[in-house]
Amino acid sequence: MNYSIISLLKDNFRLTNECIILAAPLVLFIILFQVYVDNFQYRLSNYANYISYLMVLWVCISAFFSGWFYMIRKTISSNKKKFLSNIDRNAELRGLFMCLFKGIGRFFIQFLLLIALFFIFSLLCTLATIYLYNSPLKPDYKVLTGITKIVQLITLYWFIYLVPEIVYSYKNIFKCIISSFKKAYFSLKQSLLIYVLICLIGIVLNFVVINIFEHPIVYFIALLFVYYFTLYAVLLIFNNYERNFI
Repeated sequence: MNYSIISLLKDNFRLTNECIILAAPLVLFIILFQVYVDNFQYRLSNYANYISYLMVLWVCISAFFSGWFYMIRKTISSNKKKFLSNIDRNAELRGLFMCLFKGIGRFFIQFLLLIALFFIFSLLCTLATIYLYNSPLKPDYKVLTGITKIVQLITLYWFIYLVPEIVYSYKNIFKCIISSFKKAYFSLKQSLLIYVLICLIGIVLNFVVINIFEHPIVYFIALLFVYYFTLYAVLLIFNNYERNFI
């Protein structure tokens, strides 16, 4: 890693600690999301109910991320300000929660379309895999699985530019797709290191949580680390975008 990457990672720890307030909406949303899923996933008696269930999830996820990502942007901007007193700082922090609702108003349609396009893309990839596996070419299943994984990794890498591009540029989703793809390509060297680090953190945390599920206290502590590093990863994506393009 070059010095700029190391500096970014260190600065992002400071930023995460100072912007820990951002974890509150995330934790609340995950709890409500889990309650909804647990209460309704076993009550789906027909296709109409199932479609309604998915529609509610689609709208709720789009609304949350459109508001939360905008709140992240405003929190990073607020963190750079100089306040004359703690009263001013606290007033600024209270105002950040209103950014959730402002973000929904400004970016809800973009994220609604983004999630729909991602779902369609995933569906097409799945259908293409099934078609190729049953075609006369009959490629090896492991090869197809490997190609699918590579496509998923490339798509997720691209998302670390697409998401902040939407929130910072205010463009429509299709213009954001084009401009973020260019930025992802021309920033490949630096961003690839960040992306690999985020993936490694995710793998380690996932492994830890799965293997200590039967120990409530340790599991709770592990969940705190999961939320912390989830926030760290998201702030790292936005912080990196601001440093390079804002």
